[in-house]
Amino acid sequence: MIFKDVDKLETWKYILASDIPSLKLKKGTIIDSSNKYLLLKNGIFTVPVLKNRAADVAVIDEKKVEKSYMDMKDLWKKLDSEDKVIDKKVEDMSEEITESVLKNFKEVLYLPLKKLKDYDEYTYTHSLNVGMVASLIGAEFGLDKKELKNLTLAGLLHDVGKSKIKYEILNAPRRLTTEEFNEIKKHVVYGKELCIKNHILDEDLIDGILHHHERYDGKGYVEGMKEKNISLFARLLTISDVFDALTSKRVYKKSWNYYRVISHIIQNSNKMFDPELVTLLIKIFGLYPPGTIVKLNDFRVGTVVASQKGNDIQPIVQIEDKVIDLKSEKKYIVDVVDEVENYEENI
Repeated sequence: MIFKDVDKLETWKYILASDIPSLKLKKGTIIDSSNKYLLLKNGIFTVPVLKNRAADVAVIDEKKVEKSYMDMKDLWKKLDSEDKVIDKKVEDMSEEITESVLKNFKEVLYLPLKKLKDYDEYTYTHSLNVGMVASLIGAEFGLDKKELKNLTLAGLLHDVGKSKIKYEILNAPRRLTTEEFNEIKKHVVYGKELCIKNHILDEDLIDGILHHHERYDGKGYVEGMKEKNISLFARLLTISDVFDALTSKRVYKKSWNYYRVISHIIQNSNKMFDPELVTLLIKIFGLYPPGTIVKLNDFRVGTVVASQKGNDIQPIVQIEDKVIDLKSEKKYIVDVVDEVENYEENI
């Protein structure tokens, strides 16, 4: 354990070494941009931490994630003033994410998703994460490089239509009225229109944006399509969208822990999600994705720092400075140390 200045902590590379009860941060929490901001905002400038031993095997380098985040922020500023949804930065971003996934997607996986500092950042932070998660699932599905790049770009742009929705509706700290929710639903159509206006004509990409709120059981929007009548890109974006949305805090809900999110997705296989893609998501992240705080059968508590592709229940766990491969050490997880929050979907 070492003490580090919070403002000098590189996100995702350190783990809290003790509880911070006043902020409800548990020992074992991986320091991301969200809780780093929370610490500084509340006047906590030095914390005890451990090095995250899995940071070096990240599928996408954290510095690239941070650069992509800034580029996404710039994109949304342009959307507000110019209706411009794509430029060289966004194309380069989709290329870099695709290249990183194809190069680094190995048996041990760690993905540093970007977490928002405040509610205003949600849409572009979420869009970046959806692009990265979709790229991973698409790679596991077997898409070729061109398809994977287009899928990643579709993930980055899947919510651009929300730039046409009133801010007061997008960030309402309550359950939306029927009229407001009907307005929110239009963002997929607005997204398609913005892409066409900007000469983005790839049919798979546009279809993914238009139909990423369809459900496998036909109860989604905008057309009530079902099963394999929904395009592959749309089905991939649907599961990627929900995976990140549930792990993110919003003005109307707190974030879920990763274990709860995975459980929710499994429970909604064949309902919201294509069961084949649910299987691939579990193959990639396991039942205990990185960031989950767990208790082992020997009563020790640690942090899942990496998943092992194809091994659902035995990830890589860090306890203090020791990294434990549960498979090789014949250990197993008996409990998840995290609180669960209720979730109401406004999106």
